[in-house]
Amino acid sequence: MTLVEAYRDDLSELVDRLDERGVFAPGEREAWEEGIEEADHYSTLKHANESLLEAMSDRDGVEEVITEHTHPETNQFV
Repeated sequence: MTLVEAYRDDLSELVDRLDERGVFAPGEREAWEEGIEEADHYSTLKHANESLLEAMSDRDGVEEVITEHTHPETNQFV
């Protein structure tokens, strides 16, 4: 598995978890998934991750998802 594939999987998992918490408005999940799938470089995925977290930061449930799925030693989403 390449770094891009691993990062894509992690971002997809984050989107799944956010969706389970009801964070997204109708159609948002699909838009984020499409952007993740189309990304072909690590830097593009990193930007998508940062954009996703910034866009969703003020919504209910986001903080819980991040807290529950972040590795405490590396502070990275897992």
